[in-house]
This record gives sequence, structure tokens and C-alpha cells, in this order.
Amino acid sequence: MKVCIKGAAEDVKLGDIQEVCHDVDRILLATDGSAPATAATEYAVIMAKTFNAKLKVIYVDTGYEALEYPEEIESEDVYAGVHESVKGLVIAKTMCDRNGVECEVEIVKGGVAKRIVATGEDWEADLIVIGDTGRTGLKRIALGSVAEAVVKGSEIPTMVVKTH
Repeated sequence: MKVCIKGAAEDVKLGDIQEVCHDVDRILLATDGSAPATAATEYAVIMAKTFNAKLKVIYVDTGYEALEYPEEIESEDVYAGVHESVKGLVIAKTMCDRNGVECEVEIVKGGVAKRIVATGEDWEADLIVIGDTGRTGLKRIALGSVAEAVVKGSEIPTMVVKTH
């Protein structure tokens, strides 16, 4: 007999546990093309493949990049002719295609954490996956911890992938 335990963990009695299960049909991945976001992408694709789930990959355009001078954008920010902002979407789509995972990509505009949470809610995601840090330097200091804001602001379970 298959029993899936529902409800808060404190309500579960040890004798009731036979099998623990959870449906994961939709996974939202937020990426900015950084190394931590790429690590999160690997986990999101693995989970989507394991659960046979759909993956939606978003990049949140804050509009700040348009304010940069060209010399502020380092040459390593270009990935085969693609700017860093879109790099994460290209990587995710490629990983999905090569692993047979259904994937859609989208660029959304606005505040990063708020747009990630809102997209997850609107799309009815079962899980949000995000890297532990995004871009480094002044941008990170100015924007704060996106991962922490998503975890605190979302009612959707959120997996934060930690990198070295």
C-alpha cells in the first residue's frame, strides 16, 4: 500500500510513515550566467530529468546593464558572441536538449528576487532552484543576497545550490 504523508512534519507519527513522496512537475530555475547559476542549472536539469518535470529558466533583466559603459563589461562576459545575461539561458537550453528535458526560457524585467518569486507563483512551480551567489563585485553588494530574499519571500520550496 502506498501512503504519501501530507501536512506539517510535526503532525507525522512514526507509525504512519510508509513512503514519503512529493510531486515535482514544474521546476523554475533562475540564472544570471554566473558560475553558481551554472551549477544550479546542472542540479535543476538532473532533478527535471529524474522527476520527468518541465523546467522553466528565467533571467531577470533589471535594466542596470544598459547603464554600464562598454569598458565595464569584461571580455570574459561574452560567451560565443552571447552576453553574460543570456549565457545562462543558452547553457540551460543546451543542457535540457541534450538530456531530453522539456524546457522553456524567458527574460523577465524587474527586481530580481521579486520577479523570481512572482514567476514561480504565476507558473505554479513546485520547486525553485537558484545559485547561492550571483555576479560578484559591486553589483552583488548593491543588490544584496538574491538567494536569501527568494528563500524568505517564497512559499514555494527553494533549493539553493552552494558552490565553492
